Amino acid sequence: MERIVLGFDGSPAAVSALAWVAARASRRPTKVGLVNVVSRSTRDRDPALDRLAEGERFLRDRVAGVAVELHRLEGGVLDALTGFAADADLLVVGINPGHPIRAAMAGAMPLRLSTHATVPVVMVPAGWVDVGDPVTVGIADDDSAQTALAFAAAEAAETATAIRLVHSWLMPTPSFSGSAVMVVTPETMMAEHREILDAAVTWVIERYPLVGLQSELVRDSRSAALLKYGPRSSLLVIGTHHRGVLAGSLLGSVAQEILWQSECPVAVVPRDAVLAHADAR
Repeated sequence: MERIVLGFDGSPAAVSALAWVAARASRRPTKVGLVNVVSRSTRDRDPALDRLAEGERFLRDRVAGVAVELHRLEGGVLDALTGFAADADLLVVGINPGHPIRAAMAGAMPLRLSTHATVPVVMVPAGWVDVGDPVTVGIADDDSAQTALAFAAAEAAETATAIRLVHSWLMPTPSFSGSAVMVVTPETMMAEHREILDAAVTWVIERYPLVGLQSELVRDSRSAALLKYGPRSSLLVIGTHHRGVLAGSLLGSVAQEILWQSECPVAVVPRDAVLAHADAR
């Protein structure tokens, strides 16, 4: 049985995340932990309990027999949610896209969750409606890609949708050796990156032969390449090395660049995550 932890505060974004979880729970046996985090200084705890009860009714109305547990936690949202979800299969939260400055001022909590959680984190935008588009996964040229690919392929297989593999590349800055300029041709670079994408394609075909498959080699930044397909995706999946929000802002974290612009849910999958329903080999 899959265990999902859902951060739920009753907001429109949280309701969209709740609907995403309900659709998932309708496909497999699932235990959902609805979590509301309140400050230790909050005196009136009844509104939190009321919101949790509303969330439980929503789930039970849509998924017969779903296992639901309600949890009101105290403390900071980041530590409370990531700690509670440490032994879960998935952590899900809602997000209000399009407001990166406002989110930054508020601490960019969804992004911080994705950089601290040890399990995959799915962030669902407010108002999201799934229409069966492919699952899109970014294929990086490092060791963060494999677990993300395994997660995305399993999602596509379970939801009976296609998987779209996107790998991007850019020409490197010419390097100098003595008085000579070392220049790599675009054709050489494209061939090298095509090999990375082809290896991922082969992996999916061998393990999920019945899943529809698309592959895209894009000459652009990783975030721009993924955002190009966001409006035509049911889910954007990326891997992470857990650099953290500050390091991500300095090193160009893809999650940080796409999260507030994506028109579909974004899943951030830690490199070392243990996936319950995927072949990560």
